[in-house]
Amino acid sequence: MNRLTEYLDPLEPEPPDDYYEIRSYFGFCVVSRETASEIERYLDQLPPPRWIVFCDLSGSRHRVQTPLIYRITESTAAQRAADRAFDRARRLEEKQDRRPWEDDE
Repeated sequence: MNRLTEYLDPLEPEPPDDYYEIRSYFGFCVVSRETASEIERYLDQLPPPRWIVFCDLSGSRHRVQTPLIYRITESTAAQRAADRAFDRARRLEEKQDRRPWEDDE
């Protein structure tokens, strides 16, 4: 094995199957359950802090003004699979409802 392989071709960590999305007007970040819970605790404080600092799953540090955060969403592998199955079933249903002259595929 080439000793330089670890420097030239580092292995990227496997992405987790379950994560949370923090949505803000600046975009979104993917975080762990623990980080999402911590952010929720900060948002529930009265008054909430002006800024929240956290790290996403890739290790990037974010400092976001609290009023800019508008959604925290759980996203598990099972939920995403159910969403895809639902979307496939809905598309199939719509395709079956088309008249023959409406078929554009």
